[in-house]
Amino acid sequence: MKRVEYKKVLLLLLLLIGVTTVGAEETLPPKLQKLTDEAYHYYSVRETDKYFETVEKVKDATEFSDYQETYYRACSYEAIYMFEFVDRTKGVALAHGIFQKAKENQSNVGMYFATFTLGSIREMSGNDDMAAKSFRQALELKQKYLPEESAAPCYLGLCEIALRKKDYEEVAKNARKALDEPRAIPMNLITAWSYKCLVRYNQGDSLGFEDAYKERAQLITQYGGQGGLFGELINVYLAKNRKQWQLALQRTDKLIHLQNKCTQKAAIYEHMGDLKQALYWQKRAREVLDSVESSEARAQMTEFDTELSLTYAENEVKEQQLAKERLLLILGAVIALIVIGFLTLIAYRGRKHMKHLEQVNRQLQQAYDQLEVTTKAKERIESELRIARDIQRRMLPHVFPKRKDIDLYAMMTPAKEVGGDLYGYALLDDELYFCVGDVSGKGVPAALLMAEVTRMFRTLVDGHLTPEMIATRLNHALAENNDQGMFVTMFIGLIDLKSGHMEFCNAGHNPPLLDGQYMEVEPNAPIGLWEDLVYEGEEVDNMHGKTLFVYTDGISEAENSRKEQFGDERLQALLQHDLGSARQTSETIHKAVEDFVGEAEPSDDLTKMCIKMT
Repeated sequence: MKRVEYKKVLLLLLLLIGVTTVGAEETLPPKLQKLTDEAYHYYSVRETDKYFETVEKVKDATEFSDYQETYYRACSYEAIYMFEFVDRTKGVALAHGIFQKAKENQSNVGMYFATFTLGSIREMSGNDDMAAKSFRQALELKQKYLPEESAAPCYLGLCEIALRKKDYEEVAKNARKALDEPRAIPMNLITAWSYKCLVRYNQGDSLGFEDAYKERAQLITQYGGQGGLFGELINVYLAKNRKQWQLALQRTDKLIHLQNKCTQKAAIYEHMGDLKQALYWQKRAREVLDSVESSEARAQMTEFDTELSLTYAENEVKEQQLAKERLLLILGAVIALIVIGFLTLIAYRGRKHMKHLEQVNRQLQQAYDQLEVTTKAKERIESELRIARDIQRRMLPHVFPKRKDIDLYAMMTPAKEVGGDLYGYALLDDELYFCVGDVSGKGVPAALLMAEVTRMFRTLVDGHLTPEMIATRLNHALAENNDQGMFVTMFIGLIDLKSGHMEFCNAGHNPPLLDGQYMEVEPNAPIGLWEDLVYEGEEVDNMHGKTLFVYTDGISEAENSRKEQFGDERLQALLQHDLGSARQTSETIHKAVEDFVGEAEPSDDLTKMCIKMT
């Protein structure tokens, strides 16, 4: 199952501000146009000293001219460049400077760019909700005061936020809005198609990804360039989409953004089965994010956001006051004086209320800083457990064979953050290997052993071994130096889909049900206890037209609030009826167990696999 594993290409938004529109204001004089083109070039290739020197020239040439959009745009991408590549605290200070300048000059253009800049900075800091709020406020300002300005950068900023939340429908919707903008420049269009590529990759649409990639490549060929800083990331995804893992790893070394590089490497190593490297790069990504999220920058942004909110409120009051004053001129001077006095009182109370809000905000910030000190260790542990749970969940297959002769479905619900149950399958031509297992113990140790067993099962299956040989080799590998005495019970099977013949080995696991009846199986011993144990296999002559249900003891031993167990009899009674497809059967059993347990605390993982043959 494909994964959204990027802490995203936040730098892309930076380029968009520098080249937002053509024709949004009067055509620039040739000399000034050349200067802005140079600034964008140095920005895109990250020549920092030359970029800051050139952007200062652009600002000096436009600050007191008629080209206010060019001036504020230059200020905006200077602040974002400083925040992302040089110094986050200084970047926030520059963004605040844009706001102060716009407020002093009562510039709606400046207020638009100040709002958009804050949105970009918050989005790069991972503060998604506040970033989305800023982008939407910028869109309102654009629609009200800048009808000729392109809204594409705001929509692309919302794309990035939705992508982090894995809301792919929202990503696709905002990407389409960016593409539909009549004044969207080539960089906007290429970026929008980049998001469409990521949506289709993460939805498992391999062919759709290739189509979107071709559309994007045509735009790059048409307009030139390498597709901006998004270019190499999409090439990484192209290699992943084609399962060219080594090539994907090589391409990650070309990524500029360190956090993005770490998350991509973690995802690729996970696909390659190297869980040690995957966890290492996941931790690196978290460390990179922690290192750039300074308390000083967060405090600055909070103060900046508060001032912006106050200004929006003041502007709204001013607009309402102007409208009412025009009406009062018609009604007469006396009524005007009464209404003005009333509005003055409202304004006074509004300012008093705003001051109170500022005081509350400062108190909340102080409380947050104190809480941050005491909870940092807890958050880090929870973060690592979430990473482990994500890795474990993605180790289990979530896509199943779509064939007429076999219907297979499996699901696992852990009782805690991480679990010890496992299942797996491999379809080699007309041979179906499958297994269900239950590791002794709970928590992280059980999860680590589960990961090791899952990896070894996949490796042994490639050798076309029989189920008893797989069990024997697993046991030999796990029993060696097993000082903790951990073990795993497993049911391993192999079905010839043409003949229907099934070979299986039960290693201390619960007997499965075949057509609603418990199978009589050789119990064998659990895997991992005695190194030299040789396992015995069994067989079923013909599985055609039969239903096999394999499960872990978390189902039969599930307890309700009265400490009653779900039990073998309830499970058998359910499976003696036709419950539909393999998926419907599994989900019906799962719901029956959940309804039985009710409000009681889950005591064990719930895992089940259903196989139906025609």
